[in-house]
Amino acid sequence: MFKSSLLVMIINMLSRILGLVREILIGSFFGATGMTDAYFGAFKISNFFTQLLGEGALGSVFIPLYNEKRELEGKDKADDLIFSVLNLVFAFSTTVSIFMIFFSEYMLKIFVGFKDEARFNVANNLLKIMAFYFLFISLSGIVSAVLNNFKKFVISTSTALVFNLTIICGVLLFGKKYGIYGLGVSVLLSGLFQLLMQLPQFFMIVKRYKLIFDIKDKYIREMFLLMIPTLIGIFGYQINEMIDTRFAAALTAGTVSALNYSSRLYLLPIGVFAISLSVVIFPNLSQAAVKKQMNVVKSQIERGLNMLAFFVIPSQIVLIFYSKEIVSLIYKRGAFSEDMIVVTSQALTFYSVGLLFFSTIHLLTRSHYVFKDRKRPVISSFVGIGINIALDFLLYKQYKHMGLTFATSTAAMVNYLILLLSLNKNYIKLDFLKYIKFIVITLIISGIAYIVSSFIPEIGDFRISIVIKLIIFAVVYLLLWSPKIIKQKINMFG
Repeated sequence: MFKSSLLVMIINMLSRILGLVREILIGSFFGATGMTDAYFGAFKISNFFTQLLGEGALGSVFIPLYNEKRELEGKDKADDLIFSVLNLVFAFSTTVSIFMIFFSEYMLKIFVGFKDEARFNVANNLLKIMAFYFLFISLSGIVSAVLNNFKKFVISTSTALVFNLTIICGVLLFGKKYGIYGLGVSVLLSGLFQLLMQLPQFFMIVKRYKLIFDIKDKYIREMFLLMIPTLIGIFGYQINEMIDTRFAAALTAGTVSALNYSSRLYLLPIGVFAISLSVVIFPNLSQAAVKKQMNVVKSQIERGLNMLAFFVIPSQIVLIFYSKEIVSLIYKRGAFSEDMIVVTSQALTFYSVGLLFFSTIHLLTRSHYVFKDRKRPVISSFVGIGINIALDFLLYKQYKHMGLTFATSTAAMVNYLILLLSLNKNYIKLDFLKYIKFIVITLIISGIAYIVSSFIPEIGDFRISIVIKLIIFAVVYLLLWSPKIIKQKINMFG
């Protein structure tokens, strides 16, 4: 698991670096303005539907059923399930994409709520352009789930590289000539490219294709039943994102963009560590659960919790205490103003407070999924959403963007605690004492690494200084963990 996770982490790290380059270019070309607010607002709606079926949501339901059918009925019958799901998803996502085109204005009024005509019109045009991104990314999500299940992680994980490269090329080639609309076209093309790049390896696995809709298949029916609470949970989370956007849209122009830019930074360790680990661990968990190998399930989850703490906590400390320096390093160029540096760095600080919670939720949710438990993650998600919305309402006027991001982190903490306690009570008895001890030790070592790095004096250009401080932080952190201790701690529960 560790070697596969490391490979996926490396690919994700490259992708996230390209993601930062993408955001740097967007910030440099367009800044944090009403036009970028329009782009991010339209993309949130497109991404709202994308996360319903793409990005692993349906795959997390489908893969355990596929493995069960393959175990009981053989690969050919199980592959027929893949074809039925792909054909059903194609029909549904095509319908939704067309719906987005014809009803884009109503959707923007409901979910984003731009009051000024300029931002609204640009967002409306962008949403129409990006509508069919949902079709491509939904199909890509199913194909990725199949590839991951057969341990073909490299191609499926590399789709994020293609997304970022497409946006980067779009900004460079079309940014000046077509402005913000060049971004919309780039998003659409990125979805198509992500699907196409996976198809050759996909057909190497399934060998054939059938145009079938076997809705009588008991596994299809079970998938629909399991998808209902999953979709409700994701739908609720996306509604929560939209509500955050509505609150931010009521603040100063550029706030929506600043929140997006800061979220790109705190999502970096989530993407590199949490999602990478979830991608690798989920097929192993699913297969072990089908075979009733509970000791393997327990070992995988507990090692995963330790790995997340080891990688995420130092990232959290860095993003909290070096937020302004990091935001300046990444975004301070071109049209990105000093005022937006301050707003973005403050948002990053409060987002990062909840980083360990955000990261671990991915693992805890999928750990429930392998037991076909969708109910508890949905309940947990809605509790967190309710807290987030209530805090948004109470805090956004007085504390503005800081109140919105603090609310998000608080909601993540509640969600994390509910899922952790639920997993322990209903499925696996975790050794909380060892887990908490590991977190505390990691916090202490991360704190020491920060203190040492903070004593490094400023050396000329601030960019050079912060890079040196981050390198010193990483070196001290790793030195305090000897290789032997790292292996021992990560495998503590094994």
